[in-house]
Amino acid sequence: MYLAEQFNWWPGGLPIRENFRQSIIAMISKRVFFLLVMSGAFYAYAQPVKQEIKQLVDTYAALGKFNGSILVAAQGKVLLNKGYGYKDIKNRTLNDKHTIYQIASLTKSFTATLILKLVELNRLSLSDKISRFYPGFPKGDSLTVAQLLAHTSGLSDNDSINKTKTYQGSEEAQFLAALKDRALDFSPGTDWKYSNAGYILLGYISEHVSGMSYYDAVRTYLFSPLQLDHSGFDFMGLASADKATGYWEFPENDTVRAATLIDYSGPRAAGAIYSTIGDLYKWHQGLQMGKLVSLSLLNRAYTAVKSNYGYGWIIDSVAKAKVVWHSGDIWGFKSELARVPADDICIIMLNNIEEVDLHIITRKILAILYHQAYQQPARTRIQLRPGLLKEYVGAYQLRPGEWITVSLEGNRLKATTTRKQELYAQKKDYFLLDDGREHLGIFFNRNSSGLVTDLSFTVGERKVVCPKRE
Repeated sequence: MYLAEQFNWWPGGLPIRENFRQSIIAMISKRVFFLLVMSGAFYAYAQPVKQEIKQLVDTYAALGKFNGSILVAAQGKVLLNKGYGYKDIKNRTLNDKHTIYQIASLTKSFTATLILKLVELNRLSLSDKISRFYPGFPKGDSLTVAQLLAHTSGLSDNDSINKTKTYQGSEEAQFLAALKDRALDFSPGTDWKYSNAGYILLGYISEHVSGMSYYDAVRTYLFSPLQLDHSGFDFMGLASADKATGYWEFPENDTVRAATLIDYSGPRAAGAIYSTIGDLYKWHQGLQMGKLVSLSLLNRAYTAVKSNYGYGWIIDSVAKAKVVWHSGDIWGFKSELARVPADDICIIMLNNIEEVDLHIITRKILAILYHQAYQQPARTRIQLRPGLLKEYVGAYQLRPGEWITVSLEGNRLKATTTRKQELYAQKKDYFLLDDGREHLGIFFNRNSSGLVTDLSFTVGERKVVCPKRE
């Protein structure tokens, strides 16, 4: 699972003043003023803000870049709560606010909160060594629960060495044996690397100290208190009319291939949960009110350790307010939950397609809420005839050994390097490619005979020309 790119366009931090008393008064005054400003943004201008957010998401859905459900709320007011696109295209059922999706690595925020709950109950400590639970574990005397939470443990997800071996015993015993066979990515606490293995191990540790399975512990300590009645783990076995079918790409017709489901026993505490936007909003509200874990302990989870990662949350900022968020990606599904705890803002997006970048939409919704500038997604300005579009199809050399493959899918021209992106026609031979942050102009150039010979674009002041393979 890969983390989405981080916010890096809103500077954070407050200046330090010499007089401590004056600084406290100034900061309190600033905060009161800021809240008044925010109140005006969300109440006096609530309708324009709601319309702008809806228009943005409508545009992404129309472009095939959003297919799922979304809930946006600010200070207890729901600004958008809607489904888009097909839940199951073969049955012609549509996504709505009740649709159930796999949330993949959003599970890590739940797992981290479970661990903090068990800390609060004095069942374990963040400083506990792994050797307490697994004597003889490699580096177990220097590897802590806190490091597992923050992805600074060094536990590796590289299972290539395990594929030629057979392990015996319980699921936990097999997992531990496989983990012991892998070399650490680095010494515990010295670096940062996203580790699903670390969170799976946290799930097993929770079983040791809670006296129940990880799944029952989540139900007992997290789901039940907040009445998350539409959340669970066994998505494959779920029999519900609200269950979404996952797709690799935007479902334009019923020939689209459904993604293979991954059984929850694989990702476990790193990515096993399914849920709805409604349940995730209850989750946000429960965290906001300290219903599960004390706010002081949650603040530790919201504090970056390394690489802008806390305990189950990625940490960023918007208009000097802290943003905590996480995304999820599993075959056929993508998810994202972003929160601004200080201003009670919550953005939840669940999709049943792979080819979407939800974090781009999160950033733009936050820009709307905080009256920041943002760019509308690119779109086709002119529909070129199919015969003309076919002239652009081919392979273009980006650099030695690397190619841009331009293909035609229906009436949509797409360019593929490491990922596939749509090219939006602006006029003959000129298209826009939209990576979510900026629009890149793509020119298809012709020779004197009118044949397409290359494509070109400009990066900064440098023009890049990519010859077409003959």
